[in-house]
Amino acid sequence: MQQKLKKIKTNFFFFLELQLLISVTIMPILIAWGLPISIMTIAGNLVFAQFLTAFIFVSTLLFICEIWGIPHNYLVLLLESISHVWHYFLSFGSAHWLVGFASWMFPISSFCAIIACALYNMKISSQKHRIVILITLLSITPIIHKICEDRSTHTTVIHGSQKMFLAKKNNKIYAFDCGALGARPNSQSWIEYTLAPTLVKILGATHIDILFLCKSNSRTKNATWSLTEHIPTTKVVEVSRKKIKN
Repeated sequence: MQQKLKKIKTNFFFFLELQLLISVTIMPILIAWGLPISIMTIAGNLVFAQFLTAFIFVSTLLFICEIWGIPHNYLVLLLESISHVWHYFLSFGSAHWLVGFASWMFPISSFCAIIACALYNMKISSQKHRIVILITLLSITPIIHKICEDRSTHTTVIHGSQKMFLAKKNNKIYAFDCGALGARPNSQSWIEYTLAPTLVKILGATHIDILFLCKSNSRTKNATWSLTEHIPTTKVVEVSRKKIKN
């Protein structure tokens, strides 16, 4: 029993160290691309790695049974059960777990990533010491960002010939749509690959507190729905109609 507990403990600390190293080294890449970082990454990987292993294992058995003509109804039921449980746990996910860091944090996060990789060229034999150092390096970026972030900043995002103004004031994020959501081409890809990364890169935010619709057309309603699905938005204000939607 003690041998099993020791093995579980060893595997857990190995997994923790690996996840911390991956999180530190991948952070500069995510910041450069304007992608948010989930605060539940390590815990999520710890939970879902087990589901992924079971899913791949059962899928492999199902594939082999299909090739050899072996009855596999019970494997199909097992695979469906794993998928249902997996989706059940995924339903607890929240966009509020995502954290964005402005692009000026890239050099700092890169320095932390270099130090993390250099750990394994140093004579640090203790796994506990490496884990403590990795946790410290992982904490440096959010701490510095919180202390030094610009409380007031703004930028403009272009879509076609239309614009959207993004502003940050006292940690509140405001978006003023001057026709960008209703512009052509399709707003869906613009929201996902231009607006959201810009919001993270410039304002260091993953949400919008108030969206002002200053110029609307027939496409604006669907585009606004797509935006609120992809970027958590607290309130939408239709300026042209003097109507406020919560």
